[in-house]
Order: sequence, then C-alpha cells, then structure tokens
Amino acid sequence: MKRITAVLLMGVALLCCFAAQAQAETVEIEIRNFNFYPPDPVIDVGDTVVWTNKMNYGHWVISGVDMRHNNKFFSYLLLKGTKFSYTFRTPGDFPYYCPIHSMQAMISVVGEEPAAGAPAEEGGEKKRRRRR
Repeated sequence: MKRITAVLLMGVALLCCFAAQAQAETVEIEIRNFNFYPPDPVIDVGDTVVWTNKMNYGHWVISGVDMRHNNKFFSYLLLKGTKFSYTFRTPGDFPYYCPIHSMQAMISVVGEEPAAGAPAEEGGEKKRRRRR
C-alpha cells in the first residue's frame, strides 16, 4: 500500500511539473524586410519572445519608444541568423525598436503577475544591487 501511494504521489508531482512547463510559451519574432514579424503580438505573463534576424543587415532590439531606451531589455547587435530572447514576467505594453533602421513594434503581455515570493523582475538576468 505504501508503494502504491508513493508511486501515485510521484506521478502527481511529475504531472504538476509538466503542467507548469506547458503554460509558458516561446513566441518567435523574425526581423525581415526592415520590420518585425509579427509586429504586435499578444503574449501571456511568463512567455519568452525570441527575435531572429533574417536579414543581411545588423539590427538591435531595444525596449522603449522613439529612440528612448527604458531599461527593460537591450539586445546585442543581431547579425544575420543570430537570436535574442527575453522573458516577460509582468503584464503591460512593451514597445521596442531598432535604432539603426527606425523599426518599431510592441509586445502586449496579458495575465497576472507572479504570486508573492516568485521572482517579479523582468527577464532572466539578475539586476545589480545598489550598495548602501
């Protein structure tokens, strides 16, 4: 009886892990013809966006509007075939642009913010702490 209970608990735990992983998705955005495709996707909190440069020209993906960076995300120079990804952990509208070619688009993130105790920072990178 104890073995059956242990096996059932392991099965439930595995199902919970797979269900949590299935919720977050990856959304692909291509940079081609001097535009972002799709231009204005709507995604869920926790989804990751991957930008891929399909052009022979270099591009950046920088959060902000009209050449004003807002410190949410900032890619390196994306040459043909290179990718940049960012995970959105809070809801809202996130405009972004390529400063070289004046391309602009927006990502709309819907859903609820993570529960208390879960990481609430944007992206997967750690932010520097301020010294006191």
